[in-house]
Amino acid sequence: MSFERLENPLGEPLLAMTASSGLRVLMHHRPDFVGTFAAFGTNFGSVDRVGGADGQPVPEGLAHFLEHKLFEDQDGDVSDRFAELGASTNAMTGFVGTTYIVSAIDEAERCLDLLLDFVQTPWFTDELVEKEQGIIAQEIRMYDDDPDWRAFFGLMGCLYERHPVRDNIAGTVESIAEIDAATLQRCYDLFYHPSNMCLALSGPLDPERVLALVEADQAPRGTDAAPRHRRVDGGEPPQRRLERFDMELPISRPRWLMGIKERDTGGAGEAVLRRELATRVLLDILFGRSSAAFESLYAEGLIDETFGVSHTAEASFGFSTLGGDCDDPGALQARVMDVFERARREGLDAQAFGRVRNKLYGGLLRAVDSPENVAYSLISDCFRGSRPFASVELVEQLTLDELMRRLEEHVHDEAIATAVIRPASA
Repeated sequence: MSFERLENPLGEPLLAMTASSGLRVLMHHRPDFVGTFAAFGTNFGSVDRVGGADGQPVPEGLAHFLEHKLFEDQDGDVSDRFAELGASTNAMTGFVGTTYIVSAIDEAERCLDLLLDFVQTPWFTDELVEKEQGIIAQEIRMYDDDPDWRAFFGLMGCLYERHPVRDNIAGTVESIAEIDAATLQRCYDLFYHPSNMCLALSGPLDPERVLALVEADQAPRGTDAAPRHRRVDGGEPPQRRLERFDMELPISRPRWLMGIKERDTGGAGEAVLRRELATRVLLDILFGRSSAAFESLYAEGLIDETFGVSHTAEASFGFSTLGGDCDDPGALQARVMDVFERARREGLDAQAFGRVRNKLYGGLLRAVDSPENVAYSLISDCFRGSRPFASVELVEQLTLDELMRRLEEHVHDEAIATAVIRPASA
């Protein structure tokens, strides 16, 4: 077993191998870097609510709960052991994946060994699960008071009828109460196996040393015959579920968030990535900080520095969001829709397209000098099924005609919903 050079559009020093267990390992070998960043991810996130051939359901919030529990074993909190090595560690559960990370300088090999060990050596007891239920319940209640969090998931509940992307990543107090040690172990076995995971590193570590360390860890685990988890289409309709979400919280100004549900789902990895990049460029042209719309809306006091746009794309779901603090949500929404309609009638500004595309291209190039960004990107590309750094090549290929088609495909009245968080009445 050995590393092989992995070709990529940037010609970066990428190495790849598949361990004897089936674990995919990607390494960005940069001897000029001071520190090493490692990310160990599993293709299992909050939207994965069914696992196994028997179709047994996965409780809401399970992926996030599992992430929390892996940091505790018979010897206590794993984070303390990383701290003793002078390293920092963390983890993140998203819609389609869970990733455990470590950033280290002096003891990078030992940190990598510890990362592999704790993620692959679960320890669950009902007593500790019950303790964790209280901790996560407090976290959920804390998010219940967060206007951004409530607006976002209120919006997701409007956009989506069935897809689990509409559910809180952390679950609910009621759903996590259903989780016990046996449920954690069942779901761990379903999703935390080598062929469903990926290890990505960026930094100065010697590839041969990494190779030996990974194989020493993986060889005793045998060969993983289980297939990678595949998400299935749950029959989500193309139109929104509800038009609007409203609630009051103790805030000083209204918070407005508009969402556009992706109707054109599906496709292979790079098709999804290209759709994401095209939509990001489109939204930046129309509403980015350098756009005419942003300038006029800001000058009129309809938006402030909190206003922003984003797009998320996966094979089974996707959505755009626009919003921020706003004293007159109704007026802002009307103006935003006017901007979309004007773009349909008059087309997109060619100079703005060139400027925004170049900005995104430059940002992607700068990200290659960040070990953290590279490791996260490699994990995402691996699970999505796209080539490393393919986004750089795809951005170069974007055209104005493609963006106009994206506008026509994406922005439809029946796919748009809004969430408004208003100051609580006295």
